[in-house]
Amino acid sequence: MFQRVLHLLPIRLRRALPWLAATLALPLQAATYLTIGTGPLNGVYYPTGGAICRLLNEESGSHGLHCSVQSTSGSLANLKALAQGNIQLALVQSDVLHHAAHGTGPFQGQPPADQLRSLYRLHQESLTLLASATSNINTLADIEGKRVDLGNPGSGERVTSQALLDAMGWQAKSFAPLIPAAANNRLEGLCDGTLDAAFVVAGHPNQAIGDLTGRCKARLIPIEGEQIDRLLKQHPYYQRGRIGANLYPGQTSGINTFAVTAELVALASLPDSEVRTVRDVLSGRLKQFTRLHPALTQLTLEGMLGEAEVPRHAGMADAPPTLLP
Repeated sequence: MFQRVLHLLPIRLRRALPWLAATLALPLQAATYLTIGTGPLNGVYYPTGGAICRLLNEESGSHGLHCSVQSTSGSLANLKALAQGNIQLALVQSDVLHHAAHGTGPFQGQPPADQLRSLYRLHQESLTLLASATSNINTLADIEGKRVDLGNPGSGERVTSQALLDAMGWQAKSFAPLIPAAANNRLEGLCDGTLDAAFVVAGHPNQAIGDLTGRCKARLIPIEGEQIDRLLKQHPYYQRGRIGANLYPGQTSGINTFAVTAELVALASLPDSEVRTVRDVLSGRLKQFTRLHPALTQLTLEGMLGEAEVPRHAGMADAPPTLLP
């Protein structure tokens, strides 16, 4: 019966059957999955991770690497998830990364995380001071004695704002007590009158800050002065920053502050081949990558490969390919 059916098939198809059978017998290419730990949905880490995954997934048919984004509470949560093997790549503030690598700050008493490796330095993140519309806060010094949210305990924002407090000689008792707020809604006090000011570490423009400045008339306050100058000299993982004019409702001039850098990191154990794929896709499509979010527009390959807080991953060692026109 089978021979009769085979005889009825076109000659070309009959000739192709042995090739088709051999092809089907080949093992399928195993897919590899990467998850990037990012941040809250309304921040910049999440869309940055999404931009990386978008480019990787568009070419997954050729390299077999599939990428997904995980929303987290930020840098410290990402480092924990990375150590536990729950994610393979993480976006981390440069100051938090420095402390993790040296066993200092929030990692005091822990052994240095010597297996952390850098892939790229990405966008700058500014320590941003927001004041409520009714707070009468116009300078950094004005927040003393006010109700100020310094960031959730254990967050990257708290690490950076604590560095500022130390530079200013302030302690927790320098501020008025706060009414506890939900961790995912801590800035709403700028709108309902229960909060005078808050610190946010963010790339700009930022969706959450845009909401607060538009809906609640919150204002951006400069972070500058001699104490900030000394802070920058003492801690090279901080740098001068400036929030551009007209990014938010009512913000008609640039705002001076200081900043950290968002760094894309992995463990040394992540296979070189996977890191090389990430490198080749991002460097080869850099122009498209920088267009996927306004905070990424100023990135250059040279800057992304600048000196990081931890050693470069071995998979980044080969010279990157020439950029596409």
